[in-house]
Amino acid sequence: MDHPALITPAPEQSRSTSETQPPAIPLERHIGKIVALAASAIAAGVTDYTNCGAMTVATKIRVGDQFWELYRLRCLMVGIGAWDFDAICHEQGRRALAESCGGVNAAEERILDELVNGVMKILRGLVRLQAN
Repeated sequence: MDHPALITPAPEQSRSTSETQPPAIPLERHIGKIVALAASAIAAGVTDYTNCGAMTVATKIRVGDQFWELYRLRCLMVGIGAWDFDAICHEQGRRALAESCGGVNAAEERILDELVNGVMKILRGLVRLQAN
């Protein structure tokens, strides 16, 4: 006979893959935050262009600062070898953007993916420029 006090319910299974992965370390979270800030800066640039016909100087500086920080972190981490910098950027960047929005639905997740993909495309271009 089972005793009600001794039966514990099974933990609910997570439906999110990000919740099933080990927690991010502070460096990974920092990289995600920088990716999110870079995406936000690009979005501000689009707004500037829509409203003024060009990016403001303040937005250009903001975009440049975020990409400089991402480039610097990439240079530091790629040499270590155990880090998949692009994967960290994608995963943690999406997580940081979703958290800043207070959670997102499936359609909004696709938008976040496009924002992060845009940031990574620009970063890869910067890396290629520096390599030449």
